[in-house]
Amino acid sequence: MPSLVESLGARLRELGEQLPLPELSHAAVRLRGATELCGYVMTSSGHTDWLAELTTAGTHLDDAIAATRSVLDGLDRYLTTIGLPGVAVPETVAPVAVRARAGAAVPGEEPEPELAVRYWWADRIAVLTGGEPADQRPETVRTAGKRPGHAPPEDPADALRRLVGAARDGRDSYRDALLRTHPATGLALAGPAGRAVRPLATDLLGHAPTPPDARPLADRGTPRCRELLPGLPPALGDDLLGQLCDPFGTGGDGARRHPVDVAACWPVLVGALLRAAGRDTDALPELTAVARVRPDDTVRRDGR
Repeated sequence: MPSLVESLGARLRELGEQLPLPELSHAAVRLRGATELCGYVMTSSGHTDWLAELTTAGTHLDDAIAATRSVLDGLDRYLTTIGLPGVAVPETVAPVAVRARAGAAVPGEEPEPELAVRYWWADRIAVLTGGEPADQRPETVRTAGKRPGHAPPEDPADALRRLVGAARDGRDSYRDALLRTHPATGLALAGPAGRAVRPLATDLLGHAPTPPDARPLADRGTPRCRELLPGLPPALGDDLLGQLCDPFGTGGDGARRHPVDVAACWPVLVGALLRAAGRDTDALPELTAVARVRPDDTVRRDGR
């Protein structure tokens, strides 16, 4: 007959396995694809003011994923501390590169609907880094292949590592790296950035981040944001770190955040916390790993 502790552990593991982390991950992938397609339609139709509202749903979904992972990590730590098998974090789907398409294709030609979204992205990057948006843009054209000079989508975790490295070389280098980033990838940076910042914050604080820790973390991360992104809203870095410290709190007014601002801010925060923790970009693949699965056996208290 199982003991009371074993019965409690079995119940907690059952609850953890019922948390919908895989479903949330799948929804995030589908939503990013829809965001890129709708973003093109809105930009080309002159309704760019709606883009921020459109990406709010993605922000909330990323928050839900982060909160769910936080709960799973807490259950895992508690169970292993009392000498019981931990909760296996379920495999989730890594964000994938999605290329949106709009309108009917012309036989033998391939439309490039993301062009307008690239302009929207590039213009905002110029404002954030202290420049001015371009006055003129070339016409949107149809092409049978990839347009030269336009980077394709990439895995957001890879893009995060590239951008963190570029941010260390100064504003010009970071601006160029952001402009080479595909908008679909940029809008997905919050996921891997949040996964990286949480363990970094834990290392710096000596415990999992809580709401009172938002200010000390912001003091370490936001000064670099002001250096590299002078056009960034002053409170954005504080809001993002505050939201990480309190996933179930309000986290600022997410509906009014420009999605490009959020995308540009996260790599700078990650880089600043990496430096504060005495680590470099080589640590990012481990920090941004989508799932960490524990062996399904009792973990000894000595950690072996």
